[in-house]
Amino acid sequence: AWEMGYLIALPLIGFALLGRFLDRLLATSPLFLILGMIIAIVLSTVLVARKTMQVINDEDSNQHHVERQKNEKISRRNDEGV
Repeated sequence: AWEMGYLIALPLIGFALLGRFLDRLLATSPLFLILGMIIAIVLSTVLVARKTMQVINDEDSNQHHVERQKNEKISRRNDEGV
């Protein structure tokens, strides 16, 4: 859960600060601040989507592993009973 928060917060803070700095430097307020926030939102969306897919795939992998262990245990019991 903390990792998802960081994936959202860090890009937003970083790009907003960078945009604010560039706006002050170039006297273009709020152009770079808004651009930085848009970039951060897009980046955060991509990072969260990737992390979500990774969690889903890990969960599926764990579920298949548990099912395989159950099937092996049943197979061993059947072999012992023959």
